[in-house]
Amino acid sequence: MASKVFVIKEEERSLRTVVHELKLELREFVQTRIQIFREEMKNKTSLLKIAVPMFGIALALFWVGFLALTGLFVVLIASAFGGWAGWAWAFLIVAGVYFIVGGLCAAFAFGELKSKSLAPKRTMQVLKQDQVWLRNEARTQV
Repeated sequence: MASKVFVIKEEERSLRTVVHELKLELREFVQTRIQIFREEMKNKTSLLKIAVPMFGIALALFWVGFLALTGLFVVLIASAFGGWAGWAWAFLIVAGVYFIVGGLCAAFAFGELKSKSLAPKRTMQVLKQDQVWLRNEARTQV
């Protein structure tokens, strides 16, 4: 009888050990995936920290140039038509051209954003590989 009790305790101990090891491996697995995600997002945010202020400065300077160029276009077109009606036509023509060009730029920008994302691609790829591995392991274990 004593030997059976000893065998049961030995099996319980090995089961505890296996569960403990599984718990540690799972924790390491999750921590690794979180670390990959954090590093990838840190790289993307550092890129944005540099690019966004530069885009702001560029937009401000382009806006000033745009206003000066718009004034020039309006004056040139108004001088071609003459009189007050000429100024109205000049403003309409310049505004129409800007709306068309702006619409084309917006369509291009939307297409670029749609084709590229800020999603953490590397992390998602690793998680998909892990999912496939887990499925294969579950099939071979059952």
